[in-house]
Amino acid sequence: MSGLDELLAAGRRAHEQLMLDACTISRPGAVTLDRSASVLIPGASATLYSGPCRLKPQRVPRNEEAGERLTVVARYEVALPFASLATDSLHVGDTVTITASGDSRLVGEDFAVMAVDFGSTATAWRITVEAAT
Repeated sequence: MSGLDELLAAGRRAHEQLMLDACTISRPGAVTLDRSASVLIPGASATLYSGPCRLKPQRVPRNEEAGERLTVVARYEVALPFASLATDSLHVGDTVTITASGDSRLVGEDFAVMAVDFGSTATAWRITVEAAT
């Protein structure tokens, strides 16, 4: 193991100690149409990850117009253990649900995956999410 590899391994272990929250990441199943009732029925969700994470706000909320109403959309960063998922396992639109947190207001909150960040010297796998609507 090289010096850089040792530093990265130590940084990844230290970052995991900051992951005091827990979350589940899921992907909705295929939607089917019930023709007799003319309603869409969501398919069963597949769980992609369940375990420790760290949720923190990004400091740059953005304004969006919804009809004639201006709303503020807050973005968050979810950090997962570096080796927690295969790189092709997560897609924009997947759902992150906070299942445990020191901030009880977050428990049960759903967030939509907006971007998946990669980096060869990262100490955690970072995902950009927004509050799901």
